[in-house]
Amino acid sequence: MTVENNSPSQVTDKDIERLNELLKNIDSDIALSMAYVRRAHQVSFVELKRKFTGVNVETLQKYMQPSYQGHRPLHVVAAFSWMMMVPMTAFYYGLSLREYYRGMEDSSVEALVRIGKLPLSQFNSVIDIITNLYNDRERADFLAFRTELEGHSDYVGLDYDSLLPPPELDLEAFGEDYYRSLAINLKRFRYAYNVPLETMSKVLGLSDYQYQVLENENKPVAFSVAVGFRGKLGFKLNSHAGFTSEMTKFPQFHHLRTAQHVRDSLIVEALRHLDHEQKESISQILNSLSRLYI
Repeated sequence: MTVENNSPSQVTDKDIERLNELLKNIDSDIALSMAYVRRAHQVSFVELKRKFTGVNVETLQKYMQPSYQGHRPLHVVAAFSWMMMVPMTAFYYGLSLREYYRGMEDSSVEALVRIGKLPLSQFNSVIDIITNLYNDRERADFLAFRTELEGHSDYVGLDYDSLLPPPELDLEAFGEDYYRSLAINLKRFRYAYNVPLETMSKVLGLSDYQYQVLENENKPVAFSVAVGFRGKLGFKLNSHAGFTSEMTKFPQFHHLRTAQHVRDSLIVEALRHLDHEQKESISQILNSLSRLYI
């Protein structure tokens, strides 16, 4: 889950064209996703105002309105995802969440967005309920998948229940820490895989100058959320958790990213083996259980 474990494939002009098309409405898509997650967690804007400093609640409201023409800063979306305990994938898939969790009914999709708040013991209980429905071969395959996923050195020893967000988060301090880590790891990534600066710029949708600003760890500057998703999709990374590994003021955020990647991968893989009726039953369990932790 470190940056070094994600090897980028050769990025072609056609890849860039597809990326541009796929993410052409990224800001409005993110707005819809943030609003969807806020409703699923039943968090009011009054509550959000208490959870964040360094930003006006009116600004957060604008970020959740598709009609707002400005960019949604990457660090704001990341901080919001932490406060909601939702992986960044939930924001990317937005209204396509139902496709990502294909075969699941609407209520279960909302539950899956909320399971980030489940204590580890409860999450493991859900996985046990699901795998008890498997035949021996399916159970063995899933166990092998889980063992490999949870055996990664970045994940071993993490206490998921200790990675909850602080009661109040200073977005300015969080942003500085976030972009500094991003700058360090982008440079590390570029050198490790000998990716030309021009290619980095194209994939992230930036000019060469803007990219050099992004890579400057000594002067953190806010960038659009599009940068994060373009990087993950453009370089075909299975996780972008490694890019937060140099956060020093909020290291628990990086650890959460690592744990979320594991949890998200496990639940998606677990559900994949169920038939429609089984998924409906698990949906009801997830929906009821997740409501206890809103």
